[in-house]
Amino acid sequence: MQENNLISIQKVSALLNVPKPTLRFWEKELDGILVPLRTRGGQRRYTAENIVVIEEIQKLKRKGMSLPAIKRKLNNSDKGGNPNSNSVDLLAERVAAAVKAEVNRFFEGVGPELD
Repeated sequence: MQENNLISIQKVSALLNVPKPTLRFWEKELDGILVPLRTRGGQRRYTAENIVVIEEIQKLKRKGMSLPAIKRKLNNSDKGGNPNSNSVDLLAERVAAAVKAEVNRFFEGVGPELD
């Protein structure tokens, strides 16, 4: 992945309104689920897939789930042992929801045509 596609912890924190210490804590507690890349100097760099995972964690936290429960849920949704499939599945769900919303918005503005 190119360097310009990676996001610093500062920007992720501001973008998703999650404090930097919380992001670090989630990385530690959800071992293997949220794994940002690191620069040579050890600074975290987040990918688009990481952002999707963080948004899913936020959604589950808002539903009242504990971190151990979130870890189990996200680990169980990982199919075939592929470490990226969980993020890809979450991203696919978000894209599908966005497409559905756009289609609905489109058809709300279009009434039935009468000849």
